[in-house]
Amino acid sequence: MPLYKCQIIDAHGTKMTVVREAEDEVMLKAGFRRDGIYPKRITELKEKKQSTFFAVSSKVKPTEVINFLRQFSVMVKAGIAISDCINSLRQQKFSAAFKKVLQEVYFDIEAGVLLSEAFGKHPKVFPYFFVSMVGIGEVSGSLDKVLESMADYYENDRRIKQKTKSAMTYPTIVLVLALVIVVFMNLFVLPQFETTLQEFGGELPAITKIVMGISRFFQDYIFLIIPGVVLLVFGIVMFFRTKKGKYVKDWLLFHMPVIGKVQRNLITARFSTAFIILLESGMHMVDCLENLKRMLGNQVFSERFTYTIEEVKRGKPLASSLESTSLFPDMLTEMVSVGEKSGNIEEVLRSTSAYFDSQVESSIAKATAMIEPMMIVGLGAIIGVIILAVLTPMISLMGSI
Repeated sequence: MPLYKCQIIDAHGTKMTVVREAEDEVMLKAGFRRDGIYPKRITELKEKKQSTFFAVSSKVKPTEVINFLRQFSVMVKAGIAISDCINSLRQQKFSAAFKKVLQEVYFDIEAGVLLSEAFGKHPKVFPYFFVSMVGIGEVSGSLDKVLESMADYYENDRRIKQKTKSAMTYPTIVLVLALVIVVFMNLFVLPQFETTLQEFGGELPAITKIVMGISRFFQDYIFLIIPGVVLLVFGIVMFFRTKKGKYVKDWLLFHMPVIGKVQRNLITARFSTAFIILLESGMHMVDCLENLKRMLGNQVFSERFTYTIEEVKRGKPLASSLESTSLFPDMLTEMVSVGEKSGNIEEVLRSTSAYFDSQVESSIAKATAMIEPMMIVGLGAIIGVIILAVLTPMISLMGSI
């Protein structure tokens, strides 16, 4: 149904502007009369036509949300009404997808919906943690500070994720290169070499027979192997999107020798930063932990973190409850213990949050330093076996001439 912007005078004589949804203008006026409201002006809100393909399929970039939060916090701090802030921001140079979301948020606010509820209707853009923090900001009157803190949090989180992705770029390229080389050797190089050896005759070494057997397998079943690999990868990706698959993926990330340490440090940094924001907002300790559980980003981690929440509910100190799960490094539990004893846990965590961020970057660098040589050695071993399989019979033939 179409939306209408209405300038009205209510039963008490108060002038206001509202946005209403109705089948047409006649039905809208009838509803106003029924409620004892006099409409002075009614204007149909016509949405600007834009590419529906991009509006539906495009994802909102994290940088857009961060920029939105920065501008929004400044405008709120300046005393501008929430609806005017959103109305102004939805006209900024954001993507079509994000503009569409902001437009819907604006219409909801004009209709009397709370800002947190309006954001909560778009969980793919504004996650639960964000919506909860906005709700706290609305109640406490510190919305500008909350928005600024959330912008800092998401910017830091995005920076860490970018470093993780860039660190995995080189190993991924090496792995793809290794697969291309193996396929090329098996399809084009080894078959020609096998023909040459058969012409000379003689007994082939075991390693050559094995490599040639693999080469013939590739040649005979290449049109089955390629679709099979594609289907396997597609199946794994789809499985990881299921509830059980996400748990399996998180379990692997949590327990893998090198990647597991990066994952632990990443969650620790996220935990400490978000914990500060929640505590400073005035939220109760248990509510803080419940919110943190939802945003840790790893189901295995969150499952074990539930024990911490239950221990705190029983009255046990947070530090000992965290330590008993063996999820976090000793430094975090020690600093939480110091904060609990001093009664200023926020300041203690703030002084160490930068350290945990640096630990994430350090663990990523160490993981990259370990993975890269392993990939190179693996690639060298594959090529070495192929070369050995080729040279061994050639040397044998040359010795018999």
